[in-house]
Amino acid sequence: MRLRVTAAALDFEGINMPSQALKDFKNRTQEVRQLLDAHGALTRLRRAEGALQSGGQSLRNVGNVVIHLVSTPGRGRPAEVHALNSAGIALLSAHLQGFIVDLFKEVTLACLDGKVRDVGALQSAANTRGNPNWSNITKLFRAAGFPDILSNISWQRMSNEKLRQKLESFNKLRNEIVHGTSARVRKAVVSNYLKVLTTFAEHLDNTLRREVRKVTRRFPW
Repeated sequence: MRLRVTAAALDFEGINMPSQALKDFKNRTQEVRQLLDAHGALTRLRRAEGALQSGGQSLRNVGNVVIHLVSTPGRGRPAEVHALNSAGIALLSAHLQGFIVDLFKEVTLACLDGKVRDVGALQSAANTRGNPNWSNITKLFRAAGFPDILSNISWQRMSNEKLRQKLESFNKLRNEIVHGTSARVRKAVVSNYLKVLTTFAEHLDNTLRREVRKVTRRFPW
């Protein structure tokens, strides 16, 4: 006798299964991690250049190539490091926005597939533009029938209010970078935002997983 195990049979409340949107988000954020790794590599290159110059050799040609590939530095800040850190914030924002939109599509499909004529048309009508800030995320999932979806998200050392402030400060920094103001970004700041926003994505993903189950009586992922 063969035992058939269905996906529904494996739906346990205690197991946090990730959506495809979350899987894709985590894969894409590897690009941000690569920028952080490049940050260290470029710093080592500078140190190596200095060491070789003091020893009568030079990596000047390599250093000049790097300098011409990056923006002008702020005072006391190497150009290549500043550019990488800024790029990391802009890239992380784009990937977070992509995750939010992909998650919205998965949620609406799980709730409405077979109940409306064209789920895709409904998804297209929703406002998925704008930065991934608190207000825009709330409005998007409100359109899917889940009001105030962010109101109960928190974790150890990150209250809901602190999370809201963190998300707003991230979007403010992103706007300063994209619109060309003189925002300075340290590697530690990029690393911290990457950690916090990845955890935020995991909690939002699991929150919507549970909320969709209340509506459909089955987990969507």
